[in-house]
Amino acid sequence: MTTYLRLVGIGVLAGTATMGQGLNSRCPVYGEIQTSALTTGGLTVELSSYGQAPSETALVNPVGNFELHPVEGGFYELRVLGPAGVVVHRQNIVASCSREPLAIRIPDHQTANRDRLGDSISIRQLNHKVPPAARKAFEKGEQAQARGNRQQAEEMFRQAVGIDPEFADAYNELGASVAEHGDLTQAIENFQKAIDVVPEHRQALANLSIALAKSRRFDEAATAARRALQFMPASGTVRYILATSLWLSTGDSEEVLDNLERSSKEVPIAHLLAAEILTRRGKRAEAAQHVEDYLRVVPADDKHRSQAEAMLVDLRS
Repeated sequence: MTTYLRLVGIGVLAGTATMGQGLNSRCPVYGEIQTSALTTGGLTVELSSYGQAPSETALVNPVGNFELHPVEGGFYELRVLGPAGVVVHRQNIVASCSREPLAIRIPDHQTANRDRLGDSISIRQLNHKVPPAARKAFEKGEQAQARGNRQQAEEMFRQAVGIDPEFADAYNELGASVAEHGDLTQAIENFQKAIDVVPEHRQALANLSIALAKSRRFDEAATAARRALQFMPASGTVRYILATSLWLSTGDSEEVLDNLERSSKEVPIAHLLAAEILTRRGKRAEAAQHVEDYLRVVPADDKHRSQAEAMLVDLRS
């Protein structure tokens, strides 16, 4: 349940006046399920956030649409559950008040292997046969997590990896769960164990980068984010983690700006950090464009709107 990309509003790491506290406006999350292999009736969408709020859930209507209650802006895990509560899809999203509906695409290969976890399964994971006892413990952990019983969930995940020390998904889930208690050190250890077993485990790699960034180990976070991007290059979330980690460890660079610009559609607050960097470089017109792009997609009550508007006036003067 707790794939850890949902845990961090990484914007808090930027440390600039324009970044403030990150993506803190409350906005509804709505979107559409797109799949050719499933009927959407009977599906449920669940949104989870690291220690900030309980899971939000919504039923998917027959045409595939859903809407969740307003949540704080930030990074979340979105899961699509089947009628029996089986996870058929999961992905990481950014709630950013962009007012653009989410397009949740469930590939045919995922629905055909819906007992598998994560967005992609490596050859090594496919060839590894999880013992039935370990799988049963893992499923009990998932169920306990769904009920909000973290202690039992962690006990079951630990039992799963005790039975099967190569159960990478269980290490990843255990890391996510202990992170909710604020134990980032143990979370990092478990994410690393998942990666040791499956070096291309993209969820664990991305999760590790966030946990390291949250621990202010920015050099290591950047390294983990780069590795994650090898397997999920389209992730704006991970690109934002890479950009902010580099910014806080080494300062301005073309790599920072490039990743901010490539992440800004998914993480609008990236526009403001990009604008600050461009302003320092003397590229005021380009900086103003980023601020305008930010103001175009955030709502009128966005907490950073007044700062952004003041920044834009200064850039145009």
